[in-house]
Amino acid sequence: MIKLVIVDLSAVVRSLEKEVFSSCPEFDVVAGFADASILVESCKKIKPDLVLCSADIPKIREAVQILSQELKITSIVLRNSFSESILFYGATEMPKPDFISISKAEVNVFINKILQIYELSDASRISTVQKKLVVKQKQGGLFSTKSSFKGKKSSSFEVLIIGVSTGGPKTLQNLIRSLGKDFPLPILITQHVDTTFDKNMVSWLDKTVDLSISLAQDNSVPLPGHVYFAPADYHLVLKKEKNQIKMILDPSAPVNFLRPSVDKMFESAANLYGAKCLALLLTGMGNDGVNGCKAVKNVSGYTIGESEESCVVYGMSKSAFEAGVIDEMLSLESMGQRIKQLVKEGDL
Repeated sequence: MIKLVIVDLSAVVRSLEKEVFSSCPEFDVVAGFADASILVESCKKIKPDLVLCSADIPKIREAVQILSQELKITSIVLRNSFSESILFYGATEMPKPDFISISKAEVNVFINKILQIYELSDASRISTVQKKLVVKQKQGGLFSTKSSFKGKKSSSFEVLIIGVSTGGPKTLQNLIRSLGKDFPLPILITQHVDTTFDKNMVSWLDKTVDLSISLAQDNSVPLPGHVYFAPADYHLVLKKEKNQIKMILDPSAPVNFLRPSVDKMFESAANLYGAKCLALLLTGMGNDGVNGCKAVKNVSGYTIGESEESCVVYGMSKSAFEAGVIDEMLSLESMGQRIKQLVKEGDL
């Protein structure tokens, strides 16, 4: 197993990079840093096999030189298109992927490149690395658990809530497109996202799907057929005021280091919408959304998780499924049709 250290200024990006590498059993992410000097001192103790660092880290050039020449650690520098062009002694440079919107196919290509660079960085290294990353695919679309809500009328659904992390933008684009232009419910989404990306993501989605996409506005009413995203660094929660449900941007402390938090939004929606709540938990690492799905089930709402077949990172929905708080596991391609069936046809 390759001991990997990740270096990036953004805690969100470090977290997303860790999710990406967790899809490959060859890697063990042992640490993450945002500071070049701390990186060097820590690597003397950790002794990683590979360091993956962003080119925009202050003093990273000097740190990489020490790692490569003195500590004999393989270093890969990820460069943004706008990064200053400087020479990184002893390191391999490659373009930095957009870890927020990276697709499953792009994950495979990226990890393959990292594996090849690592293997070729020392010709005497005995290869323990697969030349080709193979991601397991399962056949079929629907994996169901036994629902405890037989006979519930889905026509009572009044909101669709979605939690997602790595691979989210492209997953959401495909999902929202599959719902069609006449989808009758408001859609509330918590996507783990960096503060520099939320507006661009929403603008891009709004131009590529039929439904209206926007960042949620504080104290506003969610409208049918509109999609609302939690802004970066705010929890999206709900409150009832004069018989109206309104969206609130909550700056309270992160939940399990995350803000926005899927759990926070799901629990708030379950509290106000009750059995009228339809929840989806999509691609992403970790267990954010597990407690939220439990809250939805406790009020007789309905929960759907994305199956391993289509997840970029099969983590969040897997955790919820294993906790027994998912009613159905569906591939992304099956999800839109099933949601429309639930909303339109009546019985679960």
